[in-house]
Amino acid sequence: MATSAQPNSATDPAIDLLYRYAAALDQFDYDAVLGMFEKPSRYRVQCRKNYERNGVLHIINDNDAQLGFRLASHPAVRLESTVHVLGNPGVSREGDTTQVRATFNIDRNGKPLFSGEYLATVNESAGSLQFTDLMVVLEGDSVPASLQIAI
Repeated sequence: MATSAQPNSATDPAIDLLYRYAAALDQFDYDAVLGMFEKPSRYRVQCRKNYERNGVLHIINDNDAQLGFRLASHPAVRLESTVHVLGNPGVSREGDTTQVRATFNIDRNGKPLFSGEYLATVNESAGSLQFTDLMVVLEGDSVPASLQIAI
């Protein structure tokens, strides 16, 4: 299943990386997801309230190897499809640092599952863009029980 918001030829390459990430998750293409992360890199998930307080408590705080194990532990045959909808994408560049962000909604079986914001640092110096850090900030105050794989 594809994402509801697809990039077009005018999309910034850093924003396109987020679209490709969401599409790969919706299609259970975990090899593609892992290929979007530089080695070493970080994948983190926080609740909005903790993030806004500059909190260090993470629901998930994985390096790239741990993310690979997380994805391998939850094969697609055991999961129901999702649809990502991305909105309000933006990019900022300062020196060698590229920051990309977008809001997201994730639906499963036509029902809302997660919403929040992707905040990523992207390495643009390599031949292809890759995440060096991807923070998923979830709306809401509580830790979702259904959070097991990358979102």
